Amino acid sequence: MIDSNDPDDRLFEEAMGTVRRIAPVKTIMAKKAKPAAGVIVSERQAQLLLPPKVATSFPRQAEEPGVLMADGISRERLRRFAAGRPPLEQSLDLHGMTRHEALGLLDECFRSAIDQQLRALCIIHGRGLHSGGKPVLKEAVYQWLRDGPFAHAVLAVIPRPGSGGGACLVLLRRI
Repeated sequence: MIDSNDPDDRLFEEAMGTVRRIAPVKTIMAKKAKPAAGVIVSERQAQLLLPPKVATSFPRQAEEPGVLMADGISRERLRRFAAGRPPLEQSLDLHGMTRHEALGLLDECFRSAIDQQLRALCIIHGRGLHSGGKPVLKEAVYQWLRDGPFAHAVLAVIPRPGSGGGACLVLLRRI
């Protein structure tokens, strides 16, 4: 309780007079995907599912751990991507999911991202500290990005700076 006769309380009240509460940051958590009754494919998704007319390069493992990149992607491009260019447009948190649930949600997320023509995604897979020391989700996510149904849409994957290896940034092709 502030005592208006106490000089310290008055000084504190003056100093804090213009301070306002910061609005809370909105956090969006991924919901578990419900099984689909039928497969609905948009025109854009159908283009991706068809064999490409021109051979495209799929992401391949780079020298650095956790980095996948298609042919023609420069180190400078990866540095710009790590610095936030282009900015992240969607984030997906896979913590606490089984491998099967996570891959199903990845599939749904990529379909949506491609449909919306998004370029930059963040996938939070964790470091595997609670998986008996082996990062099950991390390995599954990287294998899916490299060899999965949407590998042809992936230009580059890099570890998210500051995540300690528990998240990756995905750069998608313009389609």
